[in-house]
Amino acid sequence: MEHSDITNLLIPKTDWASPDLILYEGEDKLRLTLEGAIQYSGLSSVGGVVLGFRMIQYAVQLAAGEQSLQRDGISIYTAFPGRGAQDAFEYTCRAIRDSRYCCDTTLHHPGAQSGQRGQFLFTIRLNEQSMVMTPTNGLPRQSYFESYRQAQDSRQAEGAWRDEKIQFANSLLSLPPEQCLRVL
Repeated sequence: MEHSDITNLLIPKTDWASPDLILYEGEDKLRLTLEGAIQYSGLSSVGGVVLGFRMIQYAVQLAAGEQSLQRDGISIYTAFPGRGAQDAFEYTCRAIRDSRYCCDTTLHHPGAQSGQRGQFLFTIRLNEQSMVMTPTNGLPRQSYFESYRQAQDSRQAEGAWRDEKIQFANSLLSLPPEQCLRVL
């Protein structure tokens, strides 16, 4: 399947909730977009890209309200090693390049859902505030994990795994951050 065919499987951009994120780099106001994050990462980990973007959006919303936040004031400590989320953190706040990102798959929280490796567990630090987040219950669906396991054993199951990632991304694209994430 070609790249444009996969892009067509995402819900229309006009239906994307909260497609933008405003951060600052010095005096420069940056308008970062979900579309830009997806283009930066590609579509192979599109669910994680949208999840990571939503995490930063929600953390900024909770910590800053109407005030501006510097992108270099954001750090991420997570148990989730997914490449898409890493790409979203790098795109939005350059956390990996600037060593403000750490992944430790041994971290555990009873309120966080387990992923393929590690948990969907994210501690976001913005300036002097920290918050621990995870997707809301039911995101991603249980079939997401089942299709991942099957795709590891069978090339035929790879299409179902791709479809689950796209469905997860579409769920996250259709919801504003406060409806698809929860603070632990």
